[in-house]
Amino acid sequence: MEKILYAQLMLINILVLVVIWQSDAYRSRGPLMISQKAFRALIAVDIAAMICDVVQVMYDGTTFSYSNIIGNVTIFLYYVLHCMVAFVFTLYVDYELYPDTERFKRRFRFYCIPVVINIGLSISSFWNGIYFVINENNSYERGSIFYVPLLISFGYVIYILFMLIEYKQKKMMVDDNMQKELYTRLFLFPIISCLGAVLQMVMPGTVWIFPTTTLAILINYTTVQNGYMARDHLTGLYNRGQLETFMNYQLKNIKKGNYFFLILIDMDKFKDINDNFGHVVGDDALINTAKLLRRNCKRKSDYVARLGGDEFVIIGQCEDIVTVDLIVERMHRVVDQFNKENKKPYKIQLSAGYTIYDGNGHATLDTLISDADHKMYEIKNAKKIREKIRFKA
Repeated sequence: MEKILYAQLMLINILVLVVIWQSDAYRSRGPLMISQKAFRALIAVDIAAMICDVVQVMYDGTTFSYSNIIGNVTIFLYYVLHCMVAFVFTLYVDYELYPDTERFKRRFRFYCIPVVINIGLSISSFWNGIYFVINENNSYERGSIFYVPLLISFGYVIYILFMLIEYKQKKMMVDDNMQKELYTRLFLFPIISCLGAVLQMVMPGTVWIFPTTTLAILINYTTVQNGYMARDHLTGLYNRGQLETFMNYQLKNIKKGNYFFLILIDMDKFKDINDNFGHVVGDDALINTAKLLRRNCKRKSDYVARLGGDEFVIIGQCEDIVTVDLIVERMHRVVDQFNKENKKPYKIQLSAGYTIYDGNGHATLDTLISDADHKMYEIKNAKKIREKIRFKA
């Protein structure tokens, strides 16, 4: 009965992973990035390890033709795949943090060393029993160093954690929410999996490693999916749909004495960047503009989104109009600093118009954008007039 319940539990985990695989395959058709390949390999390896474990448990202690062969092969594969899960996840994390193919190829050889050692020791166990022994009753017995695959897996996990800490210190901007979400999601996976391993060690006879690993994969996948649905693919900013959802919430929850504000931002001469340097450079300009806008918003309540094309929006609540003026002034200072310090073939120039709403009457995203848009083009026209005067002078 216990074996059947265990098999049912593993079957549920396998079905969850199959659903994730199918969903990911449906979403991302066409050529896959290395991180996507690693994620699918992680699912496949975890499923294979669970299948081997279930077969070994179900046939443990049973004797029939070829039962000894089945027992040896499944436990061998289990010990091999045990480390493969951590190995493949290491590959996944590495490329998610540093999407550089050449760097990945160099690191790949280094990552393979523990896995190759584990495969060699697993093969040798057929003769010396250092990992496992399948006795004459077809029952599994632990070898003298059966814990080595677990130590190797923990070694990968520790390396992942160090890699994440290094990334946080050297790469992650403190005010970059997209980087924070990436860091958090990759950090949760090894923590949840390790928790399962610890629980299984302190509570013999219970099953924790595979369910917690499945949970970690599910959390990682749903977080990525939510990011795809809520964010603009190019810049990583929230998209229009997410902006409207958050704005409607803010409009219904304006604090007493506060105003709701919307700042509409447009890139000046963006068409010239595309025409003179190409769309790849144009995309780079959009990405850097998004980073500058995120850096400019110091308050957690300020919400930055890409409206479309070269238009961006910042929304939030303020006590007075001075706060909005300060946000716009700081934005121009941040942009000026970027233009001075970075040797890009283009200069980022922004125009901004804003509107505030006190909660009286009815406001929608379109009406607020229209009001801010009118003010923004007044500023743009004033800039053009100044440029003509300067050119004539």
